Amino acid sequence: DNRYYIQRIYSATDECGHTTSQTQTITVYDNIAPTISALPATSIIECPASPVFAVPTATDNCTAPLASFTSHDVTTPGCGSSYSVTRTWTAVDACGNTSTASQTINVEDHTAPVLSACPPSVTLSACTPTYSWTAPTAIDACGSSFTITRSGPASGSTFANNSSTLITYTATDACGNASSCSFTVTRRAALTLNSGVDEAT
Repeated sequence: DNRYYIQRIYSATDECGHTTSQTQTITVYDNIAPTISALPATSIIECPASPVFAVPTATDNCTAPLASFTSHDVTTPGCGSSYSVTRTWTAVDACGNTSTASQTINVEDHTAPVLSACPPSVTLSACTPTYSWTAPTAIDACGSSFTITRSGPASGSTFANNSSTLITYTATDACGNASSCSFTVTRRAALTLNSGVDEAT
């Protein structure tokens, strides 16, 4: 405890030996909280990076050691693998005076999933009406969940003669980041035979 008091007694004695005294008491209180050094402002990092927090120092106006200097994290989830972490430091001196300081780091996801093994464009003969392929796969750098959707006919569909069909796959993660890949299925026109008839003259 940084509180204490000083008592000083003043005495006076005359020539006849009569004595009188007065007492002065000074009480010292500690009502000032410790000071925590400045922490960085709120910052943003891109997943999959992990937050790295600054480590502050705490000092007290009195000479007694701090009773405690601790930290506590609060994590708030966001979309997909994004989240926010606030670390709060609390300093308590020997008299129970308390001060706090916080730092917040937001981990955000702005990176789209990456599609791989997208089928190549192909040209079918007029005699080949159907075409099958393997749908592409995707990975997400942040480990977020994602969906893959298709625009255009499904694998194994029938394509018309003399046609060109664009097929697009799109991968979208839980934060709305999206990437696409496309390929074209072209089917040639059917051959037409022209027959001529000679008329007798």
